[in-house]
Amino acid sequence: MDNHPNILHGAPLERLLETSLGELLLMVLKVYEDNILLVDSVTNEELSARTILARSIQLAKWLKSQNIGIGDSVSVNSENRGEFAITAVATFLIAATFAPLNPGYTPAELKHVLNLSKPKLIFCSEETIEKMLKFKATEPSIRQLVVYGNTKPPNTDVVIFEDILQGVSTVDESFKSPEIDLKETVATILCSSGTTGLPKGVMCTQDNMSTYVDVGRIQLADLALNDDPSDAMLGLTPFFHSMGFMLMFLNLVRGKKMVIIRKFQLKSFLDTVVKYRIRRLIVPPPVLILLLKNPLVKQYDLTGLKEVRSGAAPLGKGMENELKQRFKVGMVSQSYGMTETTLGVLMAMGDNKLGSVGKIVTGMMVKVIDESGEPLGPNQEGELCFKGPLIMKGYVGDPKATAETIDKDGWLHTGDVGYYDEDKQFFIVDRLKELIKYKAFQVAPAELEALLMTHPSIADAAVVGLPDEDAGELPLAYVVKRPGKEVSEEEVKKFVADTLSHQKQLRGGVFFIKEIPRNPTGKILRRVLRDRAKNLVKIKSKL
Repeated sequence: MDNHPNILHGAPLERLLETSLGELLLMVLKVYEDNILLVDSVTNEELSARTILARSIQLAKWLKSQNIGIGDSVSVNSENRGEFAITAVATFLIAATFAPLNPGYTPAELKHVLNLSKPKLIFCSEETIEKMLKFKATEPSIRQLVVYGNTKPPNTDVVIFEDILQGVSTVDESFKSPEIDLKETVATILCSSGTTGLPKGVMCTQDNMSTYVDVGRIQLADLALNDDPSDAMLGLTPFFHSMGFMLMFLNLVRGKKMVIIRKFQLKSFLDTVVKYRIRRLIVPPPVLILLLKNPLVKQYDLTGLKEVRSGAAPLGKGMENELKQRFKVGMVSQSYGMTETTLGVLMAMGDNKLGSVGKIVTGMMVKVIDESGEPLGPNQEGELCFKGPLIMKGYVGDPKATAETIDKDGWLHTGDVGYYDEDKQFFIVDRLKELIKYKAFQVAPAELEALLMTHPSIADAAVVGLPDEDAGELPLAYVVKRPGKEVSEEEVKKFVADTLSHQKQLRGGVFFIKEIPRNPTGKILRRVLRDRAKNLVKIKSKL
C-alpha cells in the first residue's frame, strides 16, 4: 500500500549517525571544543563546547550516583537557560529520559503531567522551586529537587546545582555512555495536547532524534554550504516545547552559537538580534506579528536578517508576504510538524510558494486521505498522515490514544486538513482535531469545557477558537446556565483563570445561549459556533 501513486516519498535517507545520543554528544562536543555554543543574553555568560561537555559529564556522574539510568525520567521546570541544556545533555549521556515541564502549568496541570512521566529528579529555577516543593511532599515518585544557581530555600533538602558542578574544569575522558537499543529507548517525553483535553506525553526514541540529525544534515545541506562560522541562532522558543527543545539540541550538534532568551521582551529581543548579528530567525508567528506592527522595531537596523522561518503555528499568506516586503529578506518560510513527528516533516526550502509549508522531508512518507482512508491526488483536501522513522513511539501510559493516532500500518493521523499541488508542495487548510492555537500554544477545548461543567451555575458549555490577527485564535466559551441560576461573564472568566494557565484564558469572551448545538450523536457543532462567534463579536463591539 505504501507504493500507492498518491503517497509521496521523501528522498532516500542515508544514515550516518546510527548511534546513541550520548555517544553522538560525546563525539561532537569534543570536536567543536572551543566553539561558543551557548550565550545567556541576561548574564552574557558564554559556554564553550568543552565547558558544556565537562559540566554535563560531571552532572551525568552525579545522576548515576542517584541511581538514575535507562528507563528513569529526569525533568526540568525552568525558563530557558544554559543549565537547562546541560541537564538535557547529561540525561542523554546516561540514556535516561528527559521530560521537561512547562513553568506556566498550574498545580492541576502539573499533577497530571507528573503522573505521566513520573520523574525521579526535577531541576528547577528560582522561579519554580517553591511550586515544586509542594509537589515533592505529595508525589512519592519525586526523590529529589535541584535548584539552578547558588542558593536554595531555607530549611529544605534541595540540592544546589552549582554544588554538583563544584571544581569541574576538565573533561573526564574516561566517561562512556551505555549501549542501548536505539529504537526502544525513550529519549524524551514532551507534552502535546489532544482532543481529550489533557496533555499527552509524547515518547520520542533515541532513534527518532538521531534520525532527525541525519535528516537535518541533508535538508539543510545548501544552507550549511553558505553558513557563516559566526552565525548565531536565538534560543527564544521555550525549551520545554518540542520546537524549542529540538532547535536547542540540533544547534549543539551543529556546533554553532545559540543566544538564549529567558523571557521575551521586544526591546531586549531586538537588542539581541542586532548585538549578535542574527541572520536567521526561527520563531513562532506572534513574534513576527510584533516585528511588523510595533513602532519600536523601526528604531533598529535589521538589514542583517537574511532568512525568517516560522513554526509551531500557521503563518498567514498575507503576513508571509508582508515580512518579505518589509525586511527585504531572501527567504520567508514556514514548516509543518508535530511533537509526535519529532520536529518538522514538511519543510520549505528555496523554492517555496506563498503559504506553502514545503515538501516532505528526507526519509519520510506522506499522504492526504479522504474519510474512507483513500489517498487523494493533487489539489484535493483531506487529512494529513505521515509514516517513517520520525514517528513517535507512542503516548506514555496511554495505549488507547496511541492506537487511535497511529494505525496498524504505522501511519500517524494528524487530524490536520491540507493538500499538495502539482509540485508536491503542501498547504495546511484547517484542523480536524479541535485544538485552539493561541500564540503557538495548544489549547484543548475539551479541557476548558470539562472545567466549566464543574461550575454550579453552568448546565452546558462549548469552547471554540475566535480568529484573532495578533494571537491566531482566542478561546471563546458558549455557556448554558442552569435553571434558576445566575452567573456573569466576568465570573466565568475568573473561574477559568483561577484554575488554568494563561494561554487557556477566555480572552475571546463568554456568550450565554439557551442550547449548545450538537449533531445526533452529541458531538458539538463547532463550525456553527465559530461562525456565530464572529457575528456576536461584531455586534458586541458596536454596543
